[in-house]
Amino acid sequence: MLKVLSKEELELLFALEENSQISNEELSRRLGISEVAVGELKEKLEKEGIIVKYKAVVNWEKIESPEVVALIQVTVTPKSGTGYDEVAEKISALNEVKTCLLVSGSFDLLVEVQGPSLKDVAFLVANKLATLEGVEHTRTNFLLKRYKQGGDILGSSTKTHRLPIVI
Repeated sequence: MLKVLSKEELELLFALEENSQISNEELSRRLGISEVAVGELKEKLEKEGIIVKYKAVVNWEKIESPEVVALIQVTVTPKSGTGYDEVAEKISALNEVKTCLLVSGSFDLLVEVQGPSLKDVAFLVANKLATLEGVEHTRTNFLLKRYKQGGDILGSSTKTHRLPIVI
């Protein structure tokens, strides 16, 4: 059963999602509770697995990076009793997979993968992802540029770093 959160817990989560480095002092002011209470609330939410990790948003467009990112649309045959979960868990277990989402529409899962080259990503799709039991079809889209991520606009760089693609 899903947990119902208090107003303070929700406000804390929204504030941390916006800026994970916000101080307990500032959170105390925003929530109207003591700094000690803020610390206890954060610790409780961490122990319950609601707060999973604190993370930086990196604008990879600002630096040279050899990594290739692909967004893969995956069509799945759901398994009786587990639905999409079993296949999604197997996909999520692959080291190259950064994100795996169940979606509605013309495909079932949207999977973000990262690898050192186009060839490595293609190998992953052909030999690891597409061969999983329950995976019926994949469609791979290579990421060219991020404009916004996690609610944060990444800047309006006029130069786009694109990798050459040889067909």
